[in-house]
Amino acid sequence: MNIFNRKTKQKHIEQFGQKIAELLESELPQLKKAISLSKVYGINFVYNPKGIYVSRGYTPKNFEIINRNHKTSFNLTGISVFNKKENIYKPIKLYYQSDELTQIEIENPEYFHRTFDLNQIKKWEIKLEHLKMENPDKKIAEKILKNLTAEQIKSLELNYTFEIELNEKLFYTILDMEDGNYIAVDKKGKIYRLNHDHEERVKLIANEPTEFFETYKGKKSELENIMNE
Repeated sequence: MNIFNRKTKQKHIEQFGQKIAELLESELPQLKKAISLSKVYGINFVYNPKGIYVSRGYTPKNFEIINRNHKTSFNLTGISVFNKKENIYKPIKLYYQSDELTQIEIENPEYFHRTFDLNQIKKWEIKLEHLKMENPDKKIAEKILKNLTAEQIKSLELNYTFEIELNEKLFYTILDMEDGNYIAVDKKGKIYRLNHDHEERVKLIANEPTEFFETYKGKKSELENIMNE
């Protein structure tokens, strides 16, 4: 399914994340603190595993606080949400990065808010599976971009790279434009802009990574015109 034909909206996920943080305030007070430091810029539906990926952004000052005080990454279980179709509470697996809700693992992610009542949430025995901060999609992107210089790689956001499937083609995000849109690379090294508000949602902007850096010198503002072309 086209990732831009979203049924569940950003506001649903923002509200859901806030409710989880409030519900777990006694056990995990850092979740509420981390939410206050960031802003949700968009959501994307992902398919391996199926779920909803949450894209966030920060002010420079808040980003420093996150990097200094919120370094944990974990899967969280013990949260159940009321399934309206089955009329029972169903457990949902949540993934947190830097103490912020980053991914919800769920079948039919496009209809999350229709399948579940996001106001009816219960906590049971909360368990955290702490994870190393490793990203397999980052490794794929690094391999694709191996001919770039260390300085060029540093100017990208590969720590937060994730895979997007669109029209049976895979893309790997390399820059989050902080409004739900991305700069991404495919497995052939071609660079695209993904703009969900544009009539042409996927557009080729460079045939190879080095060509992309003829325009991009490390500042996202340099790409504003390209994102809207």
